[in-house]
Amino acid sequence: MLMTTLNSPPLPVHRYTTELRRETARFAEAARTVPLTEPVPTCPGWTLGDLVRHVRQGHDWATTILATRSTEFILPGGDLAGSPDEDKSWTERVAELGARGGAQEGRLADPELRARFVVEGADRLVEAIDGVGPEVPVWAPHGRQNKEFWPRWAVFETAVHRADVYGMAGLPFTPATEVALDCADFCLVAFGVPEARPFLSPLFAEVPRGGQTLCFRSTRESAYGPSSWLVTCAAGGVEVTREVAAGTRADATVIAEPADLLLVVKGRLRPSSPRMTVRGDRELLDFWLSHAVS
Repeated sequence: MLMTTLNSPPLPVHRYTTELRRETARFAEAARTVPLTEPVPTCPGWTLGDLVRHVRQGHDWATTILATRSTEFILPGGDLAGSPDEDKSWTERVAELGARGGAQEGRLADPELRARFVVEGADRLVEAIDGVGPEVPVWAPHGRQNKEFWPRWAVFETAVHRADVYGMAGLPFTPATEVALDCADFCLVAFGVPEARPFLSPLFAEVPRGGQTLCFRSTRESAYGPSSWLVTCAAGGVEVTREVAAGTRADATVIAEPADLLLVVKGRLRPSSPRMTVRGDRELLDFWLSHAVS
């Protein structure tokens, strides 16, 4: 078993940039078919327009950090300074940025311009990733302070929101097994990394600390990384163990296909779905998902 670590990402950079372009293109194509004012069921309070702007703003944020070789925290939008844990939660800041982007609504009303708007952001981000060497110091929320965090984060962020818009368009979300499980790993491991706490849900501080355990297991394995995780709500903080034995007991266990497992750990699919198997303490699982996932 492997405890939470900050090892290098399992996929090479070129695979992440390829997947980033692919996920963005799929997002953009689906977004062309949905009305801009349509509510996003998996992002309460958001419309498709909010979601489109959010994806582009995230790509632009990463591009700014990489292109400027910043070694300090920069807020999304690039117009404010500060640390990631002062004044407001990360969720509040992201929401405020989305509201400031409302002026783009007219441009995004055209489906073709909407799609181009999203793809352009991803293209700029890939250029920024490719333009920074692995030895160049670059700020990251956690892990090594170089560029390696950003391609992986961008694929995770874009894939999850691609699932959001695919759900609106009635399309099946079926990423490659290794991509879905890498995204799930990216999400779950962060729960056990103290440096990542400012970027988690404001409710994360309320998760249990009595030793409760939750196991998330894929029905398929990845050739590149873990396919199972054990989350322990320890008194000293949440701990995450990667690649746990098949017989490992937990207070609550979720078993699902890779794509569905990603959607569960990111709060897009409820554990009551018939597409997965849930064993043990469902109340604990529901509490975790409602407090740990933003």
